[in-house]
Amino acid sequence: MKRTALLLLACLLMCFTAAGCLRKDKVVVSHMDIPPIPEPYTVPAGTFDVDAVRSNIIIKGQHFDLPQYLTKLDKSWEFRFYDRKDYGLKEGNGMAKLFYMGTEMGTVSLENCYTGHEEESVMYSISVRTSDSSIYGITPLVSKLSEVEALIGKPESEDKVEKPFTHTYRYGIMLGKDEQGILRGHSIMVSFNEEDVVDMISITYSDMSAATQ
Repeated sequence: MKRTALLLLACLLMCFTAAGCLRKDKVVVSHMDIPPIPEPYTVPAGTFDVDAVRSNIIIKGQHFDLPQYLTKLDKSWEFRFYDRKDYGLKEGNGMAKLFYMGTEMGTVSLENCYTGHEEESVMYSISVRTSDSSIYGITPLVSKLSEVEALIGKPESEDKVEKPFTHTYRYGIMLGKDEQGILRGHSIMVSFNEEDVVDMISITYSDMSAATQ
């Protein structure tokens, strides 16, 4: 009789433990399909092609795909995720600073990003400001405005303000944010300093069919 009672108690404890584990983490992160990544290629000078651009992302001598699961990168890379509350980020949406061997290289925007499962996120946007990074041959702190135009042509839109100084070229399609706050578009943005030298380049490549109608 005592043995039966002990077995019953053990079973109950196992059930409570399992239930506790389920309550601790109810999020099930589904696998996100990544569109085919083209082999690196170029197009005629002065032409913008977002797939050509995204096929030529180099950071610290390493090729980056976009979009890309964070788990595809080796251990040299580290992501420090932004706090959701501080930045008003909804579940599914995230941002992180990108580090290589402890050195900050840029900022990435993430989808499929959930609390406790950040490492399973998909990177869909990269912004870089360092001279050891380049996107389609455009290198921060090195490339000049004239060189950008020679590579990918005149921008589709341009913003220039004197105070505080901002000068930005935009190429491609940007539909805006979806319900989770994720940017939907295929675009790049290049900003320049007062000497017309690139100070930042950002590329976004996300599923435009998911944009809020």
